[in-house]
Amino acid sequence: MSFHLGKPILVMLVLSAVCGAAIALRPRDHRRTDLELWVFADSHARTYRPLESVFERKTGISYRVQSIAVRAENVRLMSKFMSGTSDVPDAVEIEIQSVGQYFRPPVQDIGFLPLNDYLRRSGWMDKLVRARLMTWSKDGVIFGVPHDVHPVTITFRDDLFQQAGVDLAASKTWPQFQDNCLKFQRYWQSRGLRRFGLELPPSLSDYLIIMLLQRHINPIDAAGNIYLTDPRVAQTLAFYAQCVAGPRAIGGWSGSNAAGVLATDLTRGNIGAYFTPDWRVRYVKDYAPTISGKVRMMALPVFDPGDAPTATWGGTMIGIPRMAKNPDASWKLIEFLYFSPQGIEARREYTKILPPIVSLWNDPIYQREDPYFGGQKVEQLFVRLAAQIPTRTISPATTMVLLSLSAMVNDARAYVEDHGTAGLEDFCRRELARAAADLQQRIDHTRFDEKTTEEPEPEESFR
Repeated sequence: MSFHLGKPILVMLVLSAVCGAAIALRPRDHRRTDLELWVFADSHARTYRPLESVFERKTGISYRVQSIAVRAENVRLMSKFMSGTSDVPDAVEIEIQSVGQYFRPPVQDIGFLPLNDYLRRSGWMDKLVRARLMTWSKDGVIFGVPHDVHPVTITFRDDLFQQAGVDLAASKTWPQFQDNCLKFQRYWQSRGLRRFGLELPPSLSDYLIIMLLQRHINPIDAAGNIYLTDPRVAQTLAFYAQCVAGPRAIGGWSGSNAAGVLATDLTRGNIGAYFTPDWRVRYVKDYAPTISGKVRMMALPVFDPGDAPTATWGGTMIGIPRMAKNPDASWKLIEFLYFSPQGIEARREYTKILPPIVSLWNDPIYQREDPYFGGQKVEQLFVRLAAQIPTRTISPATTMVLLSLSAMVNDARAYVEDHGTAGLEDFCRRELARAAADLQQRIDHTRFDEKTTEEPEPEESFR
């Protein structure tokens, strides 16, 4: 017996038929659900799924969690918003790097429902961290409820720094921190070990953004105004370049942000210190259990006295699509998952993420000593820093700006390697001005709505 397209094609057709039959015959979940919730993080899905029966008993409303990868979630949701279909999820979680694309249209055309009234009527408007509400807003209109605060600290191998005679936690400024890391590196190099002081990538902007936010600089604000020509941006970029290249380099990079790789480098002491927002601490503990008691945590050093001793890294909002069939039911789900005792407790269990509800920060659970950090009260440190986080603003052009800054980091590093530090800050200033002009041209070319001449004061809009 022969097949005219050949045996390989025949085999593929047979396999396709078998797989199709298996899918068609597999048991289906015929349970009726009233609401559908989309999330992009598996850890969030694991947090919410055990609560489904609790919510249904309390409200008589059922929900189902659908976990979708970030890129796929954005493509599917944007296509639904653009088509105007009513076939939309009832609530959606959006990652901070993705939300800018949803804020491109004028406020009245954004695909998410304004939540100011819901927040005000429920009393949650004044209970949440104000800086976090502003992140998920446009022109004072709030489109998302914050899931988190994500204050950033530095976690370090205190045992290795102490062996080198370095009290890293005593570093109050970034130059002092750099000096202490250089001392750390020299000590271990004299003993035949190459160890880097701090995790810093040579050509990514994520860590530079943390330093800029400390200085209360958003490279671009929600209205699309670019701040790359602020003199402090050139100063910070020049400092960062000297941390990853040249004689004062302290930055090491494993080439991956995967939790396992991070834990390996921390466990072996290849890199002595890491930036740790609250969500990253869980990874450190889970993947590096053998160094329990050997690590400590500190606030970020600063450049100037007015800088914040922390920043924010990452973030999630939950919103209601405008075309959702029952927005009131969707809001009940948001209140339950984000604000109820059951939702808060589940978050503590699965993610250890600090909630953005200020009144909860006095809970004794955030005052406990942590054996992993040698008895240090790290949750208390996160709470103290969460009250000081700088505002992070997002615009439709944020992704373009971050990519441009990554190129700037790479160029500044290359300058140090080729020319040293002479003229470095002037080079950074020129390149940032060029990048700002290029970005402005691209933003103007792709602008969706007319630029307003005067932006409303967010604080007033939130009242």
